Amino acid sequence: MTAYDERTLPRPLPIGPAGYRTPGWWGVLALIGTEAAVFAYLIFSYFYLQSQTSQPWPPSGLPPLRWSAPSTAILLVSAATMWWAERGMRLGKLIRLYSGLILTLLLGVAYIVLQCFDWRGEPFLANSGAYGSLFYAITAFHVLHTAAGVLIVAAIAGWCALGYITPRRNSAVTVVALYWYFVVAAWIAVFVTLYLLPWITPHGGPP
Repeated sequence: MTAYDERTLPRPLPIGPAGYRTPGWWGVLALIGTEAAVFAYLIFSYFYLQSQTSQPWPPSGLPPLRWSAPSTAILLVSAATMWWAERGMRLGKLIRLYSGLILTLLLGVAYIVLQCFDWRGEPFLANSGAYGSLFYAITAFHVLHTAAGVLIVAAIAGWCALGYITPRRNSAVTVVALYWYFVVAAWIAVFVTLYLLPWITPHGGPP
């Protein structure tokens, strides 16, 4: 048996990087840091305006939890299904990976639908004042991130169905999982700020 000579014997080109901390992993980490800062600025603006008003906050009364609570539960479950899919990938169980991605995709779509119902049920609009502007800016910003995540998960599920994802070359799944965990964590911060704290803290503004 002769040694491999790449000058005379062709070999297939790699279809993607192998390993854990790939350039894509570092790239999405930088993206998460940037987007997390934007969410932090928006939430800071919310608390700043709350501290400056002499009126009840939120002005329209306590926020309803009819749609936001189920959507929060859905996103938490989607984090579990994404972890289940990623774990299946590491174990070489591609059917489990594909199933977990599809479940995560469906749960992400369900969250977006519930958020649209929540907007429809709010008694204020985006142009009704400072609170309305911030409320819709924060929640719409998060829905955009979720929609982007759903599209990415759909693309990765398609790659998986076509056989482009293997137990060795799986960095794309790791990257999309990291982004999805960020989407879920960002919503927890938004849900606590906009929906839960008004029920826990005093409702009126400063005297």
